[in-house]
Amino acid sequence: MMNQIPDAYDKKFINGIRHPYLYLWDSWSYVDNNTFHLYCLALSRFKPDGSKIEPDERNNFPFHIRHFTSVDAGVSWTDRGCFFKPKDNSKSNFNTIWSGSVKPLTNGKKLVAYTGLEHRDQDHQYLQNIAIAISEDGYSVKDFDENILSDPLRDWKEITEKGYFLDASERLGSNMGEINGPIMSWRDPFIFYDKKKELNLFWAAKVGPRFGAMARATLKKNGDFFKIDTLHPPVTVPDADEFTQLEVPKVLFDEVHKTYYLIIASCNRLYESQPDSEISKEVRVYASENIDGPWESLGDKILGSEHLFGITVLQTDFENNRLLCMAPYTEAADADLMLTFAPIFYIYLNPLKVEFLNQTKINSQNI
Repeated sequence: MMNQIPDAYDKKFINGIRHPYLYLWDSWSYVDNNTFHLYCLALSRFKPDGSKIEPDERNNFPFHIRHFTSVDAGVSWTDRGCFFKPKDNSKSNFNTIWSGSVKPLTNGKKLVAYTGLEHRDQDHQYLQNIAIAISEDGYSVKDFDENILSDPLRDWKEITEKGYFLDASERLGSNMGEINGPIMSWRDPFIFYDKKKELNLFWAAKVGPRFGAMARATLKKNGDFFKIDTLHPPVTVPDADEFTQLEVPKVLFDEVHKTYYLIIASCNRLYESQPDSEISKEVRVYASENIDGPWESLGDKILGSEHLFGITVLQTDFENNRLLCMAPYTEAADADLMLTFAPIFYIYLNPLKVEFLNQTKINSQNI
């Protein structure tokens, strides 16, 4: 069922984004000429007939990717409208589209990675694939050639031989999840240049039905696009037994201390029909001297009590041991906050802690 995509809202959002017409969740970003570009998943709050869409009905409607910009270090945001939307008769984003990332290239264009969903049938609506596109300016993705880097159905043998878990090919994308676990996890790609300037793609994966991991691939140029050069073995973290799903990973490199940081959203969902009241969501941070790991946890999970999930790092400040971040509220937050963005905040890395900021405090600091 298609629903309308609201035009860009004409008023600025201050100290977070509470959009009157959209539910917003998951986030990724980049900075270009002192402009912060924020992207997230979005869905109209209303059906075409004007009736309200309830948050727990989200998956019954197609998502699009929304774009916001800020020129004051994240204090205020301007809605730039729809960045990318589902395309009819597309294998990589039929009906809906899931999270990804955007990265500036040396030629000024932007590489766009996203999760496509192949709609097999009504009982198998979650067959995820990792796809890329090119944006000329970061404001839209227009006509594009379909470029699926990794397709679990097509590449099942290669993926499983590397040590990743996928259900049997005939059950891939099942609405009921994978062998008594949550739905398949082959999603949320994050584009990253490592310290050798090699182009990497990280995304959420599994090594068991209820055991989250992270996939990593190195890419190489393939005409106007890229293709996977090497799919690396699964990346696991030391406290992975505490959660079942690893989601929306972000990887950073600290040139000051020669350290890699990994930020993930984690969830302990056991099966798809499990009530949300039984599920906890939080953010976890890890460090490593090498991009291949091993990864060391920096401390306790964070942001769970604030109901923030799927964060993005807007700007790094490694000299002061901190990351300027933004994140949306989950459905567990108060009704007026759920699926909106909280104001910006800092994550301090050593020791790990969170500092929430208001507009006055942000304006008084040199970011």
